[in-house]
Amino acid sequence: MGSSATIQLETELTIAQVGVWSARLADAGLADNEVMIDASQLERVDAAGLQLLWAFKRSCAEKNVAVALFNVPKTIQELIRVSGLSQELG
Repeated sequence: MGSSATIQLETELTIAQVGVWSARLADAGLADNEVMIDASQLERVDAAGLQLLWAFKRSCAEKNVAVALFNVPKTIQELIRVSGLSQELG
């Protein structure tokens, strides 16, 4: 039986938080088969935050761990789209 992990993002995922979130996501990446990332509280994200999510998802894919980003606010969805990361983070 595989394990899964759920992560609740806070209101900001910017360069100021990347160090902390990098460690939290690394721990979550130890799940056997799935990591769920709840972005419902996310209000602000910058390029460093998007890059962290993209790198985390790519790292998990290499270990056959699925990553799902859900409850993404419309404004953040638009930022992801404009950044050209819809396929990677969708």
